[in-house]
Amino acid sequence: MRIVLSAEGTRGDLQPMIELGARLRAAGHDALVCGPPDFEAQALARGVAFHSLGPSCHDFLIARADRLGRSPMSLLTEAIRHLRQQMTARLAELIEVTRGADLVVGGGPEFAASSAAEHNGVGYRYVAYCPALFPSRDHAPFFLPWQSLPGWANRALWPLVMAPIQMALRRVLAPARRSVGLAPVRDVMGLVFGERPLLAVDSVFASAHADASPPLAQFPALHPLAGEALPAKLASFLDAGPAPVYFGFGSMPDARPQATTRILLDAVAALGCRAVIGAGWAELGGTSLPEGVIEIGAVSHPELFARCAAVVHHGGAGTTATAARSGAPQLVVPHLADQFYWGRRVVQLGLGAPPIPRLRLSSPGLVAALGAMLETELLAERTREIGERLRAEAASIDPVASLLS
Repeated sequence: MRIVLSAEGTRGDLQPMIELGARLRAAGHDALVCGPPDFEAQALARGVAFHSLGPSCHDFLIARADRLGRSPMSLLTEAIRHLRQQMTARLAELIEVTRGADLVVGGGPEFAASSAAEHNGVGYRYVAYCPALFPSRDHAPFFLPWQSLPGWANRALWPLVMAPIQMALRRVLAPARRSVGLAPVRDVMGLVFGERPLLAVDSVFASAHADASPPLAQFPALHPLAGEALPAKLASFLDAGPAPVYFGFGSMPDARPQATTRILLDAVAALGCRAVIGAGWAELGGTSLPEGVIEIGAVSHPELFARCAAVVHHGGAGTTATAARSGAPQLVVPHLADQFYWGRRVVQLGLGAPPIPRLRLSSPGLVAALGAMLETELLAERTREIGERLRAEAASIDPVASLLS
């Protein structure tokens, strides 16, 4: 089969599509991944064909790093404006790319793939990375920080919050659909999710909620259980002393990376621990580091996290799943979107301390949370046990079979 997988967004949105593409290729299918140019090298390294689509997500976020720090909701407004500027061209290009395909797969904030599939009369499925994308009494809309509300409040919030967002998305998508002879739709999210969406989440960690609509088929998160060997310098650092704490915020930018780096270093000094700082799109580090602290670029998270005493991260679906599978306690510092949901799940499952929202990140807060985590052997035992269960589940279920069923 010829299968086109298209996603928009950060590494957390593209990496699952790339991994799924690699598994499809291994099963004998012709898989092509479409996404921002930032991830072409990653796809090619996995042996997956890649079609660059749209502008750089990295450049978009870096240019708006101050908005993320001040108001994540204003970033959502900016993202919708960004979508409006490129949607007509994006849809036209996807129609050409998916012509003759047997299946189109959407992921992340991809709003054009389902319309391209409809135009070409091709089958379509959407892969979600978080159950909180779908309305439920069990959680608030995924991009809100209030994830501990009672069920009645969650149910009330969903239509109130989604109505203006649906209206904004209709204005984005309607002109693009008209330009290729498709009628506008009222339920944009329903169009994006399709009739049979899939949920790529380890069921031990989170399952589709009973009242989710439409019902969700589920398979494990699309992230590798193992990766390439760690760079020699990092491997030597890990071998040279006790397991360090990892700090990294993935694709989340930072308008003041030096100040954030200082918060992390002050916490490390107070705790007396070793540390690995992942630069990421926040560009952390970039300064003289004390003994026992190392700065790194992109490396294999499964290999690294398995050797860490704790993982402090932004709460992206992929990083949360990888940390949980590794058996390391984790502390989530949510910036936006589903990261608030994952921070809550970490606490509910007893895998780490309560999350510290990015706007409230401080050295004393990190010291208090990490100090309690690092001193609790019961937490370490629980995270190891959950990690074993997650790895066993991920190794036993074939996502390709679920996708093509």
